[in-house]
Amino acid sequence: MTDPTFSEQPPFDAVIVGGGPAGLTCSIFLGRYRRRVLVIDEGHPRNYATQGIHGFLGQHGIAPGELLERGRAEAKESGVEILAGRVATIERNGDLFDVTTKGGDCVRARRVVLAYGVRDILPDIPEIESYYGITVHHCPDCDGYEASDQRIGVVGWGKSAVGLALKLLQWSNDIVVFTHGHAREWDKEMHSKLFAEQIDIKDERVIALDGQRKQLSAAVLSTGERVPVQRIFFTIGTERSTTLAEELGCEVDPEKPNVVVDEHRRTTVEGVWAVGDLAGGSQLAITSAGGGAIPAIDLNKSLLPPSRLV
Repeated sequence: MTDPTFSEQPPFDAVIVGGGPAGLTCSIFLGRYRRRVLVIDEGHPRNYATQGIHGFLGQHGIAPGELLERGRAEAKESGVEILAGRVATIERNGDLFDVTTKGGDCVRARRVVLAYGVRDILPDIPEIESYYGITVHHCPDCDGYEASDQRIGVVGWGKSAVGLALKLLQWSNDIVVFTHGHAREWDKEMHSKLFAEQIDIKDERVIALDGQRKQLSAAVLSTGERVPVQRIFFTIGTERSTTLAEELGCEVDPEKPNVVVDEHRRTTVEGVWAVGDLAGGSQLAITSAGGGAIPAIDLNKSLLPPSRLV
């Protein structure tokens, strides 16, 4: 969408930054309210590597790309416009927002919804990305069931690694934690919980992964030890996909990659909402999709004239 007259068109009622389950659901509801809506999305969702989305009612096992393709088609059917690209800046201009992409497109909007999500930090293990989404995962709620009764490795060295290892006992009694050369950042009480569940701990760096056709068979340590594992879950950290919220002046959580929102998903900046993984809570495709309707309802109401409010 590079038409030079594009920015001269009337402002959109809403520009949604991010076209994942949350952003698309939000756009569909707004489109059905007959609002003029634009979704800007760069096409690289958080779950890009996942082979299938699990636990999504009526769509269990669907590939992420197919789910989003269907979502975009539904959005377009309700009148939503979609622009492929990455938003570079969002600036307030009186009662409107100027939204500029890295490709040079510039549009104006009466409201903005931040739906660009977060991204997971992969451990610095050679070739781990080739296993990611197949036998290496970040979400036990999404992929724990598929690891049932297998030997599972957990890569992490903070308190979250302990929590992840204990949670995975829901599906397997054979767990090993790899601190990947880092000092253990948990206390004695947490360590005793690992010990009580007979969860092994390996402190050496993981220098390689062994497997065939992306199916893991072992993690190789810096000592040369080959530790059998069939799945790996990791918890290194997450971060917001861009700094747009901060640049807009939205308050963000200092300890989590979330934007501070109220029950309607309003941020601390008037006219701006945040949804999906940015809003915190359960970070599942199905909860993101469901949550996308919440700001749509509130945003639409904010655009109604006072004479139509009671």
